[in-house]
Amino acid sequence: MNTYVLIYNSFVQFEVVLAAYFMKTRSEVYTLGLQAAPAESCEGFSVNPAVTIADVDVSRIDLFIIPGGETADLVHHTGLLELIRTLHAAGKGIGAICGGVSVLRAAGILENKAYVDNESSPESPNVVAAGNIITAKANGYVDFALEIGRLMNIYKDEADLQETIDFFKYFKPV
Repeated sequence: MNTYVLIYNSFVQFEVVLAAYFMKTRSEVYTLGLQAAPAESCEGFSVNPAVTIADVDVSRIDLFIIPGGETADLVHHTGLLELIRTLHAAGKGIGAICGGVSVLRAAGILENKAYVDNESSPESPNVVAAGNIITAKANGYVDFALEIGRLMNIYKDEADLQETIDFFKYFKPV
């Protein structure tokens, strides 16, 4: 199984670190850049892409994660939008958090689906799973990671899932 995490200048790294960590327990995790140059996260980390959009083998992607950040340019990036549509049509897992949800909207894959983003009401859940798509508010990064794990079936059993929830969400020792 292969997980690809989109990186771009201003991407919010903390929103996807836990999801990438969970996925690393059961899959390979790669960074996917819009270009070959390093991307600088909003936290100031310089991150090198393992592969670029132009060179990625779409058939190798099982899960694609889009972090939040300044997405104004991303919603017009035809290569990225086409990649998302292709992955969705193939039933691949797609996760987006915070501003990353706007990219899924721009790709047109959220039409007639339940989703949540930072524009959702405060009473809305932190995360929504709708088929192969997981969306989340920025502060829902723990729930986002947990739902990504559910979608990709990474937990050994219900006890493993509960232990993960207890440790990462409720800070209980294991």
